[in-house]
Amino acid sequence: MSKSAVQKKGQVKSFSYLDVLKNIFPWKGDPPGEVIRKTVFLIAIVVFGVCAFLIFQYFYENFKNNHMYHEIQKDVPALSELIENDTETVYEDEEMLSYMQTLVEMNEDIVGYIQIPDRNGSCKDSGVDYPIVQKRDESEKDFYLDHNFRGEPARAGTLYLDYRNVLGSRERSGNLIIYGHEMSDGSMFGKLKNYYTDYSFYEEHPLVVLSSRYEVSKYKIFGYYFADGGAGDCDFHYTDTIDFGSEREFYDYVNQIKKRSCISNDIDVKYGDELVTLSTCATDMYKDARFVVAARRLRPGEDEYAGTQKVTRRSESERLMPLEWYKAAGIEPYYNDTDFVPYG
Repeated sequence: MSKSAVQKKGQVKSFSYLDVLKNIFPWKGDPPGEVIRKTVFLIAIVVFGVCAFLIFQYFYENFKNNHMYHEIQKDVPALSELIENDTETVYEDEEMLSYMQTLVEMNEDIVGYIQIPDRNGSCKDSGVDYPIVQKRDESEKDFYLDHNFRGEPARAGTLYLDYRNVLGSRERSGNLIIYGHEMSDGSMFGKLKNYYTDYSFYEEHPLVVLSSRYEVSKYKIFGYYFADGGAGDCDFHYTDTIDFGSEREFYDYVNQIKKRSCISNDIDVKYGDELVTLSTCATDMYKDARFVVAARRLRPGEDEYAGTQKVTRRSESERLMPLEWYKAAGIEPYYNDTDFVPYG
């Protein structure tokens, strides 16, 4: 064998970007099977890249939002510690709460702040420790469904008050409705599900502490339930009522809640009590389902935990479920009210 032949045989082929491209992309002269293989490979790479980007974007966006709210929480004290005589603290119009003044400077749409503390005053387990915003214009009523506290686009949104509600220093609606997403990372209203997945959670978290710009109040949770989101054939539109024009209207509303509640307890609800309603999604129940927490305001001089100690879990057969639930289960709506004792 000649010397030149030996050199040619042992020669290492130089790197070529063109060869790399030919191995990845369909090329002129490729057999049909090779074209299919390369095409499938390229599609898989694109799909993987898009999915990876969306996952990164989701977690990074949540990280930024959570960091922003953690910074806000540093300026807000434990609201339960501000309340005098276990009932409420009221400030005059010119005496806006200092932390609310700070938040108003950040966003003029803020109308309040909400916390769900445990019996030691910590909101860590409930995850609910957020400002509440509101757009009063009906055309913008759901703006904060997908915008954060700074008004930036965000899937987690912000807790926001129904546009029809009034939460002022001297006037407030009879039923304050607050909306929030059920985020998988537990943010916003993501941990409200703990009320029905772990019934001991209620024993440690039976109160809602709500602040307007000028006052702080406590509310007792008297029930929580599942409801249709409104798109289906609902028989109880819990968001339809923000004020009660009569005693009958009030008891009709709260007794609808009692029929549906996942628990029974010894908390009474009387005409004249102000309500707060926390509404979030419950997609693990069925499409367009809502999970709703209902609480009433503490009365002057009332023991804040009275009636919350004795709690009984109610099965699905013992309470009224949403109509969409019955449709999904393929059974007729039914409610055995032999043991039902209405409010009022």
